[in-house]
Amino acid sequence: MSGVEALPVDVPQEVSSLLLPLADGQLLVPVDTLSEVIAMQTPVAAYDAPPWYLGELNWREQRLPLLSFEVMRGQPLASATDSGRIAVLSSGNPQGDLPFFALVLAGTPRLVRVTPDELAGREQSCRQGELMHVALSGEEAVIPDLAGLERARRRCTS
Repeated sequence: MSGVEALPVDVPQEVSSLLLPLADGQLLVPVDTLSEVIAMQTPVAAYDAPPWYLGELNWREQRLPLLSFEVMRGQPLASATDSGRIAVLSSGNPQGDLPFFALVLAGTPRLVRVTPDELAGREQSCRQGELMHVALSGEEAVIPDLAGLERARRRCTS
């Protein structure tokens, strides 16, 4: 037998995912991370918060932090456009302080199917909020660090 082991049966060969458009690129997230896409709205201001923490929104009787991924990565805040949207994402930690949060988008998310053959990691250093840089069928994207976003949000509201 060769040194290569068979993959376990439960490893998916394809993951339904979304490309979330940002002003300076796009994020790649599993489709079940997105709870809803809502129209752009003005958040309630947060005082003494970093510039990327834009404030809080009311969503389904919850207050959600609205974050700008671009500002978190050191880019200027993009001006609101007619195509701008807000993505409500699950942090992946339903028992945590932040089960959901909102991100400013520059357009409408696009459904993609991710397979190992189409996805390649890119050698690029990650900034705050970034887990990994990838190329998906030649398109560049960033996989966000959802746990890191939860920790960063917790630090600015503690």
